[in-house]
Amino acid sequence: MIKNICRLTKLLLISGVLFFSAQCAFSTTLPSNILETIKKELPRASVRFDGLISLPDGTVYLPVLPSNPKRTAKGNVAVTYPAGKKLSQLPEVVLFDTNFALLKVLKTKDGKLTVTDTKNIPFVVKTGIFPQDMLVPPGLVIPDDLQIMMGDLKIATKSSRVNDIFKNTKQPVNTKVNTKIVPVPYMVGKSLLVTALDSKILNIIPSDSTAAKFTLRLENLPKFIQPVCNDKYILVASAGKTYIDVADVSQGVIAKKIDISYQPSEIILNSDKTKAYVAAGNDQSIFVIDLKAMALLEKIKIKGYPKNIAISNDDSAIVYQDKNTGDIYTLALDETYLNSYVYNASNVSKLVIKGNNIFIISRTLNELMVVDTELKDIIYKQEVGQKPVDMQLINDKLYILCAGQEIDIFNLADFSYEKAMTFAGKGFLKKMIQIPNSDMLLITNISEKKYYIYDIKKNSIVQTVNTDVFINDLQLLNNSVK
Repeated sequence: MIKNICRLTKLLLISGVLFFSAQCAFSTTLPSNILETIKKELPRASVRFDGLISLPDGTVYLPVLPSNPKRTAKGNVAVTYPAGKKLSQLPEVVLFDTNFALLKVLKTKDGKLTVTDTKNIPFVVKTGIFPQDMLVPPGLVIPDDLQIMMGDLKIATKSSRVNDIFKNTKQPVNTKVNTKIVPVPYMVGKSLLVTALDSKILNIIPSDSTAAKFTLRLENLPKFIQPVCNDKYILVASAGKTYIDVADVSQGVIAKKIDISYQPSEIILNSDKTKAYVAAGNDQSIFVIDLKAMALLEKIKIKGYPKNIAISNDDSAIVYQDKNTGDIYTLALDETYLNSYVYNASNVSKLVIKGNNIFIISRTLNELMVVDTELKDIIYKQEVGQKPVDMQLINDKLYILCAGQEIDIFNLADFSYEKAMTFAGKGFLKKMIQIPNSDMLLITNISEKKYYIYDIKKNSIVQTVNTDVFINDLQLLNNSVK
């Protein structure tokens, strides 16, 4: 009898908060008037896609959705504990005039996470419920008489995997190795995300060090890593898995899994970084992820099995290659989703699309090809260095990275070509990414434990950094992981 009453109570509570959660089927959207108050009182607060609120100083608030919301209220703070506090003073309990509430996550003397004593929490808050898609901070202990607020939410325990995602990587006690370096100005305060070919570990290396400070333990070998949402989260896909992990950098947890039912293989972002386009090598589709809600937005059916996906600077089209046939297609990113065959090429390393031109580098032919999407044929060919593997479009110039220790430059304005520079030493160059707001590129060497910083204005390597790991993939965080 008691169990049936509890179940009924839970159902009533959940139905009572559908008004708030119905705005998005995949994520918790806080009411707009509540968000306005939070932004006004706590301008540096970050609201995660599941409703959890965090501040730069580490303060975390759990949202509580009301069972009896007041729809005509203004979203002002009505009650706090301790009493009379402003939201900016970070009280332990905040009750708004809509009956929406916030509970501050507290730390006990023995280091456990909890919330304030239940006697400090108004009854109307106790009748509410936590967002059912929220990942509760690892190790949080809820008082017994607040259990009804959990609904069907699963709370991570201390033994849960999410509690030890980011691990401090400490040097041996007696080590004499100096891992510190002086980063170039544009790299100060940044971190590198690094994966290796044969490791399930994602290394987080501060820009002033040659060694990883933290590691992210993945379930399998990583297929791609991609920082998103101003580097608050990292999208991670692992081999053999049909979902994308969303790692919350500040909280150090896997906050969500986005299941696409197929193995994700590549990812690209649109220009304002609100959407991610994901290719699945074993499905004739491209998946669209809404990065604000961290939810699967759409599945676009296409011709062929996509690889080497790229997006135009104006977000008007995607170009990709069918991994089985070598056929290259464009996909219009409008309401038509027009999917058009353009050309067939072999051993393609990278594609870039700009206007009506697709730029293709072939690793075995050692050449750059320019294909007109309307003519559907090559309009220009250019021999480049040995084994071209990557290229970046910067200020109407293509920077082509050749594994055989060379960078070439191709000017799109007049189709002129120059051999920019040759690297000293040996190795196999793999990838390059642009350092934000700079004229510098990070370049990886997969066969040696090092990366380079190349200044495109000076046309020279301005820094070579040795690392503890062989770098397969590399991304850049614009902050230091603490």
